[in-house]
Amino acid sequence: MPLHIALLELKLYVLDRGELALSIALPIALFALMYGAFGGESSFSATADIVDLDGGAHARALIQRLDSLDEITVRERAPQDANAALERSAITMAVVIPDGFSQSLDSGAPQPLLFRQRGSGGDTGQIVAGIVRAVAQRMSGEAQLRGTVLDATSGSNIERADVERAIAETLERVRQNPPIRVVERAVHDERPSALDRLVPGLLVMFLMFSITLGAQTLVEERRIGTLERLMTTRLTVTKLFIGKFLSAALRAMFQAVILLTLAFAALRIGGLVDYAELLALSVCVAAAVSAIGLVIGALARTRDQAVWAAVVFTMFMTVFGGTFFDVGADGPLATLARLTITRYAIESMSAVLSAGESLAQQGVGILALGGVAAVALTIARALFRVTETGR
Repeated sequence: MPLHIALLELKLYVLDRGELALSIALPIALFALMYGAFGGESSFSATADIVDLDGGAHARALIQRLDSLDEITVRERAPQDANAALERSAITMAVVIPDGFSQSLDSGAPQPLLFRQRGSGGDTGQIVAGIVRAVAQRMSGEAQLRGTVLDATSGSNIERADVERAIAETLERVRQNPPIRVVERAVHDERPSALDRLVPGLLVMFLMFSITLGAQTLVEERRIGTLERLMTTRLTVTKLFIGKFLSAALRAMFQAVILLTLAFAALRIGGLVDYAELLALSVCVAAAVSAIGLVIGALARTRDQAVWAAVVFTMFMTVFGGTFFDVGADGPLATLARLTITRYAIESMSAVLSAGESLAQQGVGILALGGVAAVALTIARALFRVTETGR
């Protein structure tokens, strides 16, 4: 019977658009902002403003190679246009391919590129300049190799066209499969990343908000006589109390499942094991906050009292529990944080995400949350009233 009450109230909660908007839509919007800030792959991209005064084959090849890079978008400009853009600071750097660039490259004495810039050209301009130099130096090396091979085979019976074709094929194979590759590998960092703390912080914060819903619901149902009418059934006070606790915990877990699923699917913060362990920790948090909500609901005389008491309690836990920043191990903030359940919940979740710890290693956090739930349930049961004037 208590489970039936919990399932019925969960159904009513899902059908209430106002409650869903507050407890589900708002967190989803925040996670969308987080995905925009952290979810996409961060990669460099910039526009290279090119002035081609040469117009030869190698100049065009340089522009094509630059444009083929994912990081670079080539924008060709006339000399006057580039000068005017630099003067009005519309751009900070322009790459000038000088006249005779292609001819010099063929002769084995390449003419250097000219970089016109305002000041240092900015961080982006310096990176673009480095990329352009690297591509130009590679083309220069290929040209020198081609010249050396052609000079070495000039007195042989090998056709020049065959030599050119062999050189081109060899250079293409090297470009496709370079002898030196750069591989990026993430190195484990003992410090949690922004997401490793931000996701648990948001999750615990919104679970804390369920205290308000549970407290005001209990006060309102007692005021309008819903609890008293339920006592006309085979329910006992204890069964009704258990049903109210389970309904609050199920609402909180419904919210936790949605938020965690979004975080793991969109932000890719962990694997299935991490997901399951965070859900288990969410059960502990949901039990603790649901029990606290029952205590506030039992003590409050009016709905406004319940709401304000729940909000003050939630804000204290959120602000002083280190929801979005580490309060450290010493100092006044650390002392206050030890009095909050948010510290134990967030640190346990962060340890699972950032340090790769298992659920079994979160004994302190689980015991703290379980202890709060047990004490709060004992107090709430002693204070639980079906009517406004008595039991």
